[in-house]
Amino acid sequence: MDAQTVERLKQIFGDRATADLFERGFYERDLAPVPDFLVKPIADTLPDIVIRPQITAEVASIVKTAAEQQIPVTTRAGGSTVYFNTVCTRKGIVVDINGMDGLLAVDKENNLVRVGAGLTWWKLERALNRVGLATCSYPSSAQSATVGGWLVMMGYGLGSLKYGPVMEQVISAQVVLPDGSVRELNKISQPPVSWLAASEGTLGIVTEVELKVRPHPESEWHGLAEFRNAGQMQSFIENTVALSNKPFNLHFNDPGCNSLRQRLGMASERAAAAYTVAFDVDGSKAETEAAGRDYQRCLQQADGGDLGEEAGHEWQHRFFSLVLKREGPSLLGAEIWLPIDSLAGYLADVAVFESKKNLGLKSYGHIVSARHAMVMTMFNADERDTLGYLQGLALVKKLHDIGAKHGGNPYGIGLWNTPYLHRCQTSAELAELKRRKKLLDPNNIMNPGKRYQPPLLLQPALFGLGMDLLAATTLVYKGKAGREQL
Repeated sequence: MDAQTVERLKQIFGDRATADLFERGFYERDLAPVPDFLVKPIADTLPDIVIRPQITAEVASIVKTAAEQQIPVTTRAGGSTVYFNTVCTRKGIVVDINGMDGLLAVDKENNLVRVGAGLTWWKLERALNRVGLATCSYPSSAQSATVGGWLVMMGYGLGSLKYGPVMEQVISAQVVLPDGSVRELNKISQPPVSWLAASEGTLGIVTEVELKVRPHPESEWHGLAEFRNAGQMQSFIENTVALSNKPFNLHFNDPGCNSLRQRLGMASERAAAAYTVAFDVDGSKAETEAAGRDYQRCLQQADGGDLGEEAGHEWQHRFFSLVLKREGPSLLGAEIWLPIDSLAGYLADVAVFESKKNLGLKSYGHIVSARHAMVMTMFNADERDTLGYLQGLALVKKLHDIGAKHGGNPYGIGLWNTPYLHRCQTSAELAELKRRKKLLDPNNIMNPGKRYQPPLLLQPALFGLGMDLLAATTLVYKGKAGREQL
């Protein structure tokens, strides 16, 4: 990007544009710190300029400039993904839309809202609650995740079991396409708004979203079930998702996760030794009372116990899963889209892997549909331990391999999961996604280097061989197991 264009953009946007090296440096990473020696060979992550627009017209002017000069554009919002989705790979412009966070319209009669794409789900939920409404679903990272960001990711989280993914709640979205034009996309437009789902910012910049919402529930009820083994837990989950009145949220923890939560003062000693499932419902008083009876019936069928006295506490901590990183400088892990009927088998193989590597693995997840769970299996990491961190990444690959054995695939692709593309889509599905990209962004300026193909060093054959060899070597990795210190 030439200096003249940088200066022109700085003049237009004033203090909402920066080319300062220190300030740009904050945009070289997202939720997960990754050592430079791993990043620099495959991506140029320092943007030439960061711009913070406030209205759609400003976004359009930025993208038009980029289109004319074929400058890469990367959109940044909450940055709550760990896959470098919001980190540029070819310098260029980072468009930070966090300032586009207004609640633009509320139609209480028809249960509709229109919001700026940079509004977080946390702020949206609270704003709706004040007028007697509520969101249908939201991500577990609701405090930082934005409406637009979750739309262009897979969009499954709390509430998805009952109300479906966020795409089913989207009525329309205002989008700045890669040529700088502004379009209002809906279900019947060309392209349809559904193309944005899981596009990961590669087809345009979402600036406004119209969503279905719901009346604020009259009542809520929370249960916490405990099980001796993963098979019982899976049975309880399968019985629960078959209910006609599905819970708003089902969240599970394995004993590794519960043991750590107990050490952090977030769970009892009894929970620390168990597999647990949080069962959270809301609705009318009659609905929540019926759900409580459903819970007891499903619990009895799976031969589980009840930790009801801890249920409310677990619900209050639903946004704080990553507090688990308190035991170490950082975390590494695999987030996997997994069939529910494979959950016990997956956790059993993770336990075998843990017995060999002694990493202190911990798994938790959300049940997001009648057939699938989002499962996160993690272990502590320290990016300052160069060789050990590289071995840790190799161990993440082995966790993804366990997931694949049980019919799972990575949740989200971005940059780091491109080696697993063949697990996430069939050849025909990937060809269709590439066709959409070429149609809307023929010059590949929008979030390039992501989603559609891996860079050379992440080509599946090369990546797989290297990671498997590294994972098979004697570990120097200093992960934490139990109470050991890094």
